[in-house]
Amino acid sequence: MSKLDNFKKFVSNHPEFADYVKKNNVSWQSFYELYDLYGEDDEIWKKYIKDDISDQISIKGLLNTLKNINIDSLEENINSIQKAVGLVEELTRETKKEEEDSNVIVELTSVDEKEELSEKVKEEDTNLEVNKEEVSENEYNLVYTV
Repeated sequence: MSKLDNFKKFVSNHPEFADYVKKNNVSWQSFYELYDLYGEDDEIWKKYIKDDISDQISIKGLLNTLKNINIDSLEENINSIQKAVGLVEELTRETKKEEEDSNVIVELTSVDEKEELSEKVKEEDTNLEVNKEEVSENEYNLVYTV
């Protein structure tokens, strides 16, 4: 087997060399010259060859962690979380609805209507708070808060 064939085999075992060539960091000629001078086992290749051992260790650790997960327990926990979120959503909706129901806006066209309605409300229900907002000279919004 020729030296060129050995180089081709060496390169095929280390596909990361192709990344260096594609990114124009190193040419194939430069790699071949290094191979010709130093051979396959020299320290010079460490900077070009990825460390597959650390990748394998992290993948093995991840796989071991996944093996130890109890799917039934995970499903129960997810269901509990979904129920809790549903309760929070329901409480939020109820609170928002109560706030919307407690405010009533009445548009009046004259000062007389405003005073008449204000007196009527005071007579009927003392729990109402009357807030007057002047929209224009003769128009008012009254907001009654329970």
